Amino acid sequence: MNQEQPPALKRSVGIITADPTPTLLALLAHAGVDFLVLDAEQTGISVRQCRDAVQRLAGSGVHVAVRVPDLEPNTLVAFANTGVDEIVLPQLRTVDQLERAYEATRYAPVGSRPHQVTPASSFGLDYSFSPLLTVLFETAEAVERVKEFVDSDAFAGGWVGPTDLGTDLRRHGEERPEALQEAIKHVVDIVAGAGYSIGVPAPAMAAAATVFSRGADRCAVYWEKEVASMLTGYAGLRAA
Repeated sequence: MNQEQPPALKRSVGIITADPTPTLLALLAHAGVDFLVLDAEQTGISVRQCRDAVQRLAGSGVHVAVRVPDLEPNTLVAFANTGVDEIVLPQLRTVDQLERAYEATRYAPVGSRPHQVTPASSFGLDYSFSPLLTVLFETAEAVERVKEFVDSDAFAGGWVGPTDLGTDLRRHGEERPEALQEAIKHVVDIVAGAGYSIGVPAPAMAAAATVFSRGADRCAVYWEKEVASMLTGYAGLRAA
């Protein structure tokens, strides 16, 4: 296996959304936002919506990623066929899971992905493109094995999922208040130290600097949360 690395490791800010409306996609292209992560895990976002977002943002410079709903080969191939730049793999616990996902999303002779006529293959004219595979570190097992992930040729970068990771650490009996921050630092230090991209969510766009100060190069903000915060602030101003 020989997976290409993500785009140059520059600091970048983008959004995560489960509601990729045409207006939002147009705004992202207009504003030159660095990346978009479509959250298809337990949200109902479909392969068709992912394909639409990829096509609408084509040529805009916005890097499009999708967090897939599961790790089943058919799911991975379906999302890969949309032409998305990156697939974010949730709930990984072992390197074998990553490498099986790699095999499923690569064309022969490297993998088992069918040669289908899709946007990803320029409609049957070019089968050289495959999406980057990045690991969402949100399980205690993945944190423990971060060095193994980084050493795999299938690894192309990572993300940290603090909420689910904190829950999983407690499930494994880790109740110390500082445990989550220690785990995040462990992941960021090893992934960034190996020269790979590592993304961490921020509570708001204005807090992006805090993410970068921790060593991450990608800061992701939940779009719906950002809008809700803005509207709540507006309501407060009106009340005053």
